[in-house]
Amino acid sequence: MADRIGGDDRYATAALIATEVVSVLRAAGQTPGGVLLASGEDASGGIDALAASFLAGHLRAPLLLTARGALPAPTATALRDLLPRIAPTQGPPAVHVMGGTAVVTADVERAVAALGARVVRVAGDDRYATAAAAARLGASTAQTYALLGGGSGGAKRTAILASGTNPADALSAGPLACAAGVPLLLTQRDALPDATRSALAELQVRQVVTLGGPAAIATSVLDALVGLGLSVLPVRGDDRFDTAAVLLALACAPQLDGTAKDDDVGGFGIPFDGATTGYLANGVRFPDALACGPLAGLARRPLFVTSPTALAEATRSVLPGTGVRSLIGVGRSGALPDAVLDAAVAVLPR
Repeated sequence: MADRIGGDDRYATAALIATEVVSVLRAAGQTPGGVLLASGEDASGGIDALAASFLAGHLRAPLLLTARGALPAPTATALRDLLPRIAPTQGPPAVHVMGGTAVVTADVERAVAALGARVVRVAGDDRYATAAAAARLGASTAQTYALLGGGSGGAKRTAILASGTNPADALSAGPLACAAGVPLLLTQRDALPDATRSALAELQVRQVVTLGGPAAIATSVLDALVGLGLSVLPVRGDDRFDTAAVLLALACAPQLDGTAKDDDVGGFGIPFDGATTGYLANGVRFPDALACGPLAGLARRPLFVTSPTALAEATRSVLPGTGVRSLIGVGRSGALPDAVLDAAVAVLPR
């Protein structure tokens, strides 16, 4: 069976997802520790929203989307509902705005503050520095994992590294970063940015999971990581959908123990494969999938992505092997057509 979380546009869909996040937290006896706000415009590429996924787990926070120069009505309505629910702290409840004023303007910041929020900018000189700032802000809850055997073995501080120009291969990384407490940093295709390099050192990261093949992250970047003394675990598939399937398997696989051999590869041990409900989102246009990352991570449910024109073959192949028995489509039928959602439901085990 299938259900949907979908509003009239990407901003309304993100607002509905935020409400679901609050419900998930309430069921776990928790309250939101803040709200994240990132650009929902196509020009932004969704990069700052992707980097916010790690903070969503750190803060127990939903992610809302905004236009660059004005706060959309659905987002404003969601904030009015969410702000009184945030765990009490000294001063007004915090809304963490991802990116600088070139991405989310001061007009939006003032509109958020007018709703009674304390605005916290999570920003750097560019998208790479913004992702690094998010990683530093959540560093106190970053976790260690035993992913590689042999001389590279043992539990180590870990980061995920994704393309900073195209989030296609990283759409499914949001739930993992949120659930596992793993910072999500960004890179240029051919060179490791200084901001990312500095964050890796400051956070004492010792192993890096890279997302995508050479078209997303070139060998020169992998070599640079190794040159820093880091262990590197590339995650790549034939396309973005296959990469998402490979990443889901890595997320669910158990960590290695002391008996691991040199060539053994473990995982994060996040029980996405134990969930009976999963999410399906458009993997070509980013907003709905990125807004769903914190929900999937906090609920420990897998997020699958697909082409909007037909169910992606990699997604069709992976669905029957999971514990999922029902799907929630993310976005309205214009973003995720009924036929694609129905095709995904049809391959689920009965």
